[in-house]
Amino acid sequence: MTPTDHSRRRALALGIGGGLAALQAGCGFQLRGAADLPYKVYFVSAPPNSVIGGDLRRSIRANGAATTEVRKEAQARLDILADLPESEISALSTSGRPREYLLRLRVRWRLRDVAESDVIPESELVMRRTVTVLDTQGIVNAGQEVLLNRDMRNDAVQQILRRLSTMKPPA
Repeated sequence: MTPTDHSRRRALALGIGGGLAALQAGCGFQLRGAADLPYKVYFVSAPPNSVIGGDLRRSIRANGAATTEVRKEAQARLDILADLPESEISALSTSGRPREYLLRLRVRWRLRDVAESDVIPESELVMRRTVTVLDTQGIVNAGQEVLLNRDMRNDAVQQILRRLSTMKPPA
């Protein structure tokens, strides 16, 4: 390769990189950062067996707001009304054994202010993941199912935080 070929390739790579950067800037692309939450102190109400409640508390604190265990100290109450994991067979092999499972996580939630009025009315998020069974027994790898359920919970928490961050701060 001659020095001019190397210079041309470098110029081409820089041109392509610059073009992609310009496209990203022009389309409004922005990396996700911390959510700008409208309230400073939240009370998270969740069913006793809900892992999402703890995940939400940690995420709220990680985004610069506080959580409290005393309802009267909070500016807003985030209610997790339901946190329901579901699983069903979605495909069978030719021998009649499960080949694919559909995992679902349904999360119903709402946000209320100090006056107990709905700021965000009851909403439902449904996360879905597909698990393909590779062995001949038709059994799902337990570790894979645990990881996918955790991924769905994390996704639900992030979607709730994004929804909260789109709200206007209280006056």
